[in-house]
Amino acid sequence: MNSIKIKHNLYDIIFLLFIGIIYIFSIAKDPALGDSLAFTLQGYKGFDFSSNATNHLLFSNLLSLLHKIFPFIKIHFLFVSVSILSAILSLLYLRKLLIILEVSSKSSFICIMILGLSFTFWRQAIITEVYTFYLLFVILFLINLFKFNQRKEIKYFYYLSVLLGILFLIHIQTILFLFLYFYFIFRNFSILKKHIIYGGLIPILLFSVLLIPVFMGHQTLIAIFTDNSYESSLFNFDPSIIFKSIIRNIVFFIYNFLFFSVFLFWGLKNKTYGDYILVGIIPFLIFCIKHNVSDSYVFQLVPYIFLLIIIGRGLDHFPKIYIILPLFLPLIYFASYKVIQKTSLGKNFEKEKYYKGGIRYMMFPPLKGNPDWDYFIQKYKEDSLYNNPDIQYLDPAIKEWDKIRNKN
Repeated sequence: MNSIKIKHNLYDIIFLLFIGIIYIFSIAKDPALGDSLAFTLQGYKGFDFSSNATNHLLFSNLLSLLHKIFPFIKIHFLFVSVSILSAILSLLYLRKLLIILEVSSKSSFICIMILGLSFTFWRQAIITEVYTFYLLFVILFLINLFKFNQRKEIKYFYYLSVLLGILFLIHIQTILFLFLYFYFIFRNFSILKKHIIYGGLIPILLFSVLLIPVFMGHQTLIAIFTDNSYESSLFNFDPSIIFKSIIRNIVFFIYNFLFFSVFLFWGLKNKTYGDYILVGIIPFLIFCIKHNVSDSYVFQLVPYIFLLIIIGRGLDHFPKIYIILPLFLPLIYFASYKVIQKTSLGKNFEKEKYYKGGIRYMMFPPLKGNPDWDYFIQKYKEDSLYNNPDIQYLDPAIKEWDKIRNKN
């Protein structure tokens, strides 16, 4: 038994080293335009305790702290290393979560390969973004939730309550986990009734950190929960837009998991903790559909954890499946962008969007090899979207990064 465990641990180490090397060689020389650039500049400037919906208090201030400790490391690579390390730890703990949920060792290993090599996770791992950091704590939260369900030990309730509070400090999207948290308490009320008040106070106290800027008059209460892009998408109930959003999200999911998506159908046969998975995933799926923005695919990362539980269970129905199959994902991404690049649609897209990588940027996760920053900025202003007021805020950020990159 010990020899089998050692063998599995060796597989984990080899794969995590392998995926870490892939991520390192996928990094671009400069931050990606958008939130990645904003986080990089924010971390460079120093601590910022604003708690609005786009600040991500814990993540942005962790970047600032690291810059204070390691001022001699180029900030872009220092900050991206946080995303890479968070991604690797997320995969490690996802493996533990799947094992806890009785997904076989082989299937759980295939699942972490699928996620690690999937487009969205790979892309988020190689830019300065909050999502792999957030996902790490999501998985730790779920591990403690399911450990409690199995062992009925009170300490896991306190652990998951602390983690829920920490999740609020990382991303306000955590409010969607309250459905799962309250359902968990409801299902285990007889065991938890003496601890609900104490355990429930933990996430409340941690969440209250977000209220400090409000009490100090630095921002409004609503700013914690939403911004203009959220409001315009979440409160729009146009059926045609909702339908398009559903289709787009399905395409995102299939492109991330490709042929592994079919194992969902077999995985659904296993009803163990099916209620928890359902209560956990539905609020996030609704949010993905209603938050109708171009980069909504990043919000699918939390649902992917629940879906991988189901996929892992589906893979268990096929014990002879080849463990190396997920290694074909990067090849399929590469082939897809090469094929589409040659179509008339691809050529038109390349003509306007080549400055940021064109079809390659849209369909192949690595950013290394895309046009460099100087060419990017030169052609960026020729883009048809440049005059869109929603992206005009980037101009000062671009100028600021130009100054920093020359001396950092």
